[in-house]
Amino acid sequence: MLTYREVMTTDFGKLSAAADTWKSMAEEFAKVEKRYRDSVQKVTLGDAWQGESANAASMNFAATQYEYQAAQTQAKATATLLSNAHAQFVELKKQLETARANAIKAGMKVSEQGNVAFDLERATEGERNALRHDPDYAKSVRESEQSWADYIKSCVKAVDDADKDFQKDLEAVVKDSGGDKNDETAGGFNGNADKVATADDQQKQERMELASLAMRDGETLDDYLQRLQKEGVEKITGSKRLAELFAAVQKGTITASAFAAAVGGTLGSSWKLFKYLKQGKDITAPGTFLSTFINNRMGGAAPGSLLSRLPPGMVNAITGSDEAAMFGGFMRNGSFFMPSAAEANLVKVAQNGGLANAAKAAGWIRGAGVVGGVAATAYGVANLATYDADMIKANPSKFASDLSGTAFSASMTALTVAPNPVTAGLAIGTGVVYAGCLIWDNHEAIGDGIEKAGDWIGDKASDVGDGIADGAKKLGSALNPFD
Repeated sequence: MLTYREVMTTDFGKLSAAADTWKSMAEEFAKVEKRYRDSVQKVTLGDAWQGESANAASMNFAATQYEYQAAQTQAKATATLLSNAHAQFVELKKQLETARANAIKAGMKVSEQGNVAFDLERATEGERNALRHDPDYAKSVRESEQSWADYIKSCVKAVDDADKDFQKDLEAVVKDSGGDKNDETAGGFNGNADKVATADDQQKQERMELASLAMRDGETLDDYLQRLQKEGVEKITGSKRLAELFAAVQKGTITASAFAAAVGGTLGSSWKLFKYLKQGKDITAPGTFLSTFINNRMGGAAPGSLLSRLPPGMVNAITGSDEAAMFGGFMRNGSFFMPSAAEANLVKVAQNGGLANAAKAAGWIRGAGVVGGVAATAYGVANLATYDADMIKANPSKFASDLSGTAFSASMTALTVAPNPVTAGLAIGTGVVYAGCLIWDNHEAIGDGIEKAGDWIGDKASDVGDGIADGAKKLGSALNPFD
């Protein structure tokens, strides 16, 4: 296996120079093949030479010309292999150099052999003291050392894997795999060498692009998707600065949106519960205010007005059908209660009238809320499943916000499906907890942190300059289906 030192000290530029030489060789073979075809092989194509000797010569000459053609194919394929290897090795070495730089930035030192250790010389007196007297801190330092060491080893292994594949392809490209009917020479040039080069191109793409799609150790599903989005912007635009700016703005936007949803859901549910307890009004599902408003206006619409002209079927499809909601009726205080579409328990409607009536009672607006809530809850559960004990210990605030966020999504979905005091109370409780956890998890971006974040974005934007403009143009072009 290749060593860290070998990767860091090897000059891969020679591969590029060799690729250029092989391209030139293919051009020279093309010149020889043309001269042979126009001078030697041409002799057998006329009427001057007839008989068995002419036929034998024609076959041999055709086989020779084929070998000149196969030599060109093999030379071009070899040039492609060398060029691909150069691109891969340069990029993978760059990743290793970045890993080393990041390790040093994180307080480590990396030896010429790639060994990682905590840099005591750069550590503060407090850090050195904690290392001697605080077992938890000492353990965290050892874990950090091991983490960076493993990461650097994985970068070296990626180069080693590419090197082994390169060797395998070089061995395959020189083997005569049998060409067309004129290939009469066993062990000659490989006329199918281009297939090896095509496979190598695909392999290069998978290693350089698809490998980055793999989920990393210690990465939650949420972190994983955010990283892919950031890297996607960088690949599309070619601007790392723009990708960083995009990630920073996106995280702030998502956090603000989540906080607003938690607070809004809590206040909305609290108001519904208050009206239920104090005024005896039934609790409606989230997002059905518009449905209730439209249905009430429809009922009191004057003949000939715009609302009266709307097809009732279309309105019911959007806001929910009160007739279908009747299947959710139940006994309350000795009398039968008939809920409206916004008040109906969709589970009861489905039990009494089937799924079709439950869908009709929900309508498109409420139905979309149910589907979105189920999807958000499922995503939250999948994200939580990616945590392990070490990840929770390393970032408890993020785990708390992810856990409470999933619980909030589940409670809001339950309230949307079955609006009642219990589901409203759950939505209030989980919303308060979720909002609090978001503040805890993002406390650095509050107060002074907001000002610092603004300065950071301003600095990055000023550093990007034309890079942002060019990158934004590329991004816009990539997203434009008519471009």
